[in-house]
Amino acid sequence: MRAHYQVMETNAEAADFIFHQHDFVGQTAELTPDGKDKILEVAVRMKSAPFPVLIERSTNNSDPELDVVRRNLVAQILTEFGTPDADRRTIISPSYGQGYNAIQAESTYYQYLFQGGGFGGGFGGGGGGGFGGGFGGGGGFGGGF
Repeated sequence: MRAHYQVMETNAEAADFIFHQHDFVGQTAELTPDGKDKILEVAVRMKSAPFPVLIERSTNNSDPELDVVRRNLVAQILTEFGTPDADRRTIISPSYGQGYNAIQAESTYYQYLFQGGGFGGGFGGGGGGGFGGGFGGGGGFGGGF
C-alpha cells in the first residue's frame, strides 16, 4: 500500500511540471501571471527533480508551430534561471491527465449538482425525512411543539 502512495505522490509532483494551455495568454506564447509563477517554481525544483517539463500540445495538434514557440520560450527562461539541461528536458506532449474543456466542465458540474452528487443528494432530504425532518414539524426533533 505504501508503494501505491509513493507512486501517486511522484505522479502529482511530475504534474507540477506541466505547462497547460491555460498557462499561456490565448493563442500566444506569453505566460499568464499564474504561468509566470509556475515557471519560477519549476526553475527552482528542476535542480532536484528528475521530471521533464511538459508543454501541453494544442488541442488536436491544431497549432504545432505555436507549441514549438511555447516550448522554446519555456526552455529559454528555465535556462536563464540556471537550469542548463532545460532545453533537453522540455518537451511537447498531450498532458498526462486530459482535463475537461470549459463546456465539458460546466456540463459535468451541473450534472453532478442536479443528479444528487455529494452533499444534498439525501443529506437534507425533503418533507419529513432527512437530517431532522423539521424541528417542530411532524417528525423530527420536537414532535410538534
